[in-house]
This record gives sequence, C-alpha cells and structure tokens, in this order.
Amino acid sequence: MKAAVWDGASLFVSDRLKLRSVGEGEVRVRVLRSGICHSDLAMMTPHLPTLPIVLGHEAAGEVAEIGPGVEGWSVGDRVTVGTQTPCGECRECRRGEPHNCDINWGFAPGFPFSLDGKPVASFANVSSFAQEIVVKASQLFAIDDLPMEQGALIGCAVSTGVCASRVLGRVRPDDRVLVFGIGGIGVNAIQGAAKLGAHVIAIDANPAKEAAARQFGAAEFVLADPAMDSDTAGARLASEHGPIDVAVECSGAIGAIETALRSVKRGGRIVLIGMSRPGSQAALPLDRFVTGGEVIATMNGGALPGRDYPGLIAQAQDGRLNIADQVSGIWPLDRINDAIAALKAGEVTRALVNLAD
Repeated sequence: MKAAVWDGASLFVSDRLKLRSVGEGEVRVRVLRSGICHSDLAMMTPHLPTLPIVLGHEAAGEVAEIGPGVEGWSVGDRVTVGTQTPCGECRECRRGEPHNCDINWGFAPGFPFSLDGKPVASFANVSSFAQEIVVKASQLFAIDDLPMEQGALIGCAVSTGVCASRVLGRVRPDDRVLVFGIGGIGVNAIQGAAKLGAHVIAIDANPAKEAAARQFGAAEFVLADPAMDSDTAGARLASEHGPIDVAVECSGAIGAIETALRSVKRGGRIVLIGMSRPGSQAALPLDRFVTGGEVIATMNGGALPGRDYPGLIAQAQDGRLNIADQVSGIWPLDRINDAIAALKAGEVTRALVNLAD
C-alpha cells in the first residue's frame, strides 16, 4: 500500500509499505481522506526518537476488515478515527481522565507498518498518511452521510477547537473571548464560542486570516504586531476589547501565549492548545494570577470522544457546525508536500489529502 513516510530528513511517498494483521478488538480502516495538522508538522524533526514514522492523525474512511471480538461495525461503514486509546485501568483512567492515560497516551508509538522489512512507527494511534491503518474499534465513530473530508477533521481540528472553548474554556453567553491563531483549530475555537453567544475577538499576524475568522463567527479581528512586547499587547487588548473572560491560544507562539496571559481579566481563563517548540518557556505574570485566574491545557481540547464526538458529528450534519468551509483544498497523496507548503505559508485553513487512489 501507499503512505507518506517521515525519515527524519524528508517526507516521501512509498507504495512498498506493509501493514500488520488486525488483532483482538481491532479493525482495519481504508483511509480515504486525511487532514494535515500543525502537530504533524511539529513532528517533522530529525530528533524524533522513533524513525521512520507515518504521521497524520485526522482520518476518515471505510471499515475494511473486522478483528476478533469486535461488534457493532460492518465492512464498508463510513467512519472517522479518534486518536485516544485509553487503557481503562490505570490511575488516570479510573479517575475519569482517559486523555491522561498513563499506558496509551496519544503520542506513544506502535510499529504497525514495515518498509522493506524494517519497522515503521505510527503516530497518535492513527497514522492517517497511510492508505490503510489498524486501530482499536473504540476509536471509530460513524459519520454516515457526512462527506469524508469533513469527517476527517472531527478527530482533531473540530473536536480540539470546539472543546477548547466549550470544555476547557467553559465559555458562556456574553463572554468576551480572544482566539489567537486562526487556522484549522482556531476557526473551530471561534465557532465553538460564537455559537454559544460569546463575543469573539480573533487575533492573527496574517491579515488574510480576517475573512475566515469572521466567516466562523468572530465579531472583531485584531492584526497582531510581532514587534510589540507582550505587556503592551496584552494591556491594549484588555483596554480596547475587554474585559476578556477567556483566551484560547491556538498558535503555540510564545509571544502569543505571553500576550494571552496578560490580556484576560482578574479571574479569567487561559486555554493553551497550540504546539510550541520543544523546550519552549513562557513567562507567567504571577502578580496577576495569584489574585485570580486559570491556565489550562489538555490534549484534544479536553474532548472525551465517546461523550463529545457523536454530538459534534450530529452538529456538522445538521449545519450547526460549519466544517465544509474549513476545507481549503484536497491534494493527492503524491503531492502531500505541496499541501504542507500551503499550510506553512498560511494559504489554507485546513489542507487535506486524498488517499483513495
């Protein structure tokens, strides 16, 4: 089968990849569409401990084979694939926090693939840059008639962004919400808050992002000035757009994080979603937070797939969530590097790959 493989130096497409057989409680999925996330790009470093690796974690496709002990699914079912595979037995799972599972945390790699007889790692329990994957049946969620390109985004961009506002941010009607970084996750953080009745102010260093921000419900757009220090930028946001109840930071840029920390009101909430470079540090203004405030960060925006994904899929199907307009383009797998270049250049909201051919 064909897949895009990262070897530490380049992302190349090979048709020589082999996939292991399905096991107990597993299914084989034929991936038809995959989103490309900045988290995938963050893994494209020569310092990854597990190389080579098949990246990608936003998958939609069809059930191709059902393993022993799997019930409730049939070959041909249309599905999206979640990244979380909690063990259900560790301390964190027993405490009701499966997204913090000690055994099967999201980035713990397996080796379901091989290339020319050598093992190839998986990413985020999915590896959607491959035409076929083996996953746990518990990772599957039916999408029925939802288009594949929309279904692919449920597992990260949609669930992470919407839940960042609704679950972690606990956004309420009439809240004033800042969203930093208007990409695939940012537009969902915007619509997740706006559809609850919040007043959303979108912030990005790229002026071309204003149209997407407003399309998904932002009432205001602020062009970030990278030259402005975080104290000044935070104070300006607070004075011109405040009081700020919640700030959702989706870019991972240290300057944006430090600005967010300085923009919220006393008792405000900062939600950190963006992936920063390894080893990055941000300065926390303690004098502001000891008098009231909260900083929170949880994988997948705090989403619990079994609780949240079916509702998000239903909201996409009946139009309460807009996923269609997040799809800026669909590239064939052989041109995945062109899609990545468009994402890096800020030309797209979400780039997708077609793995059907």
